[in-house]
Amino acid sequence: MQSWIDPEHQALTKGATKALKDNAVHNRSGLPPFRLPQVAQQILTELLHFISTGDTGPVLSLGDKLGHQGLGLRALLGLSRTLVREVMARLPGRTPEALEHVARVNDYLTLLVDAVAERERREIGVQRDEMQLALESAIHNRENELRRIILELSTPIMPVYDHIVVLPLIGKIDAERAARITEFLLRTVVERQVHTAILDVTGVPAVDGEVVAALVRTARALELLGAHPVLVGIRPEIARALCEHSVDLAGIVVLANLQSGIVYALRREGLEVSSSPLSQRRSTHGYRGR
Repeated sequence: MQSWIDPEHQALTKGATKALKDNAVHNRSGLPPFRLPQVAQQILTELLHFISTGDTGPVLSLGDKLGHQGLGLRALLGLSRTLVREVMARLPGRTPEALEHVARVNDYLTLLVDAVAERERREIGVQRDEMQLALESAIHNRENELRRIILELSTPIMPVYDHIVVLPLIGKIDAERAARITEFLLRTVVERQVHTAILDVTGVPAVDGEVVAALVRTARALELLGAHPVLVGIRPEIARALCEHSVDLAGIVVLANLQSGIVYALRREGLEVSSSPLSQRRSTHGYRGR
């Protein structure tokens, strides 16, 4: 076999090079066209070695290497068809020995194709995993952003006057939401240099020990930043929960409703709130400076 194919080596390499160039569009960018003659030479050299020894290891290694460099599977299949035709055209007759030659060449090309296909499969798997991780990261970041937006929309902090804000709490409060409310409120306190923060719990439908503890933690955190906490909108069931859990409200002003909380906060700022009908008609704010 080797004595027959040796004289045909140059012609077979030329045909393999042309087949690779014709199918270069199927290769990846890591394998530029000017390297295709070298690739064809490597394939034919390894073919001679396989015919001589029958050793499959170097064939699989070459296929893995070429796949890594960017040789496309369709390009290799195109080369395989061309090479088989070239070999059959140059065989000395159609004897059993000649057909054995074709079978050996086909075995070699099958091993080479399998190795390139396996390399492509692994690289596609890696790319798929990277894309999956990137997608999961993007979804995670988007979910966090949506949570932040929802939190801001569901916990609108309303400035009432210089250094006074109101946080109306509406809906059910769980541990996660309580933590986010606290974080959002504390950030606002620092940014706006808040003196008094009014927490209005009128819209909280139910409270339990966890909610009560969260409200107290928020109030204590406000005190650490120098802001004065005021708790308003306490309904009987909330008052009962505070008592049942023996909540220490020392230092926290508790008032009946939002109006009384705002009046209290304005007076802390040195403003005198007027309740006369004339003053209420002349000022939509309902207060005047001392």
